[in-house]
Amino acid sequence: MIAKIKNITGTVRRILINHPETRDDDRLLCLKVWAEQNPNLRSPYTSFYGFAQDFLSEKYADTESIRRTRQKLQNQHPELRGRNYMARQAASLTMQKEMRRQLI
Repeated sequence: MIAKIKNITGTVRRILINHPETRDDDRLLCLKVWAEQNPNLRSPYTSFYGFAQDFLSEKYADTESIRRTRQKLQNQHPELRGRNYMARQAASLTMQKEMRRQLI
């Protein structure tokens, strides 16, 4: 798992910098990572079956590795965080306070 994350760190970082919309959208980030791993995916002639076979044979980074890499990069580099970061942090604090109140 660690080797996969190291292999895609540069790709994920480059995408987060050049495509800010991916900072809050892991699905879009995954698609862009996979398209960099295989530029033929952008072709209308690429079949889903071919993609699925390659994905299952681990030719593409898995979604969890991409998500974890994004999370680590955003933790280390706050400028790569998306617009929703602050809202998520505030919601998390609110939820923690609610949980504490219910436990008391």
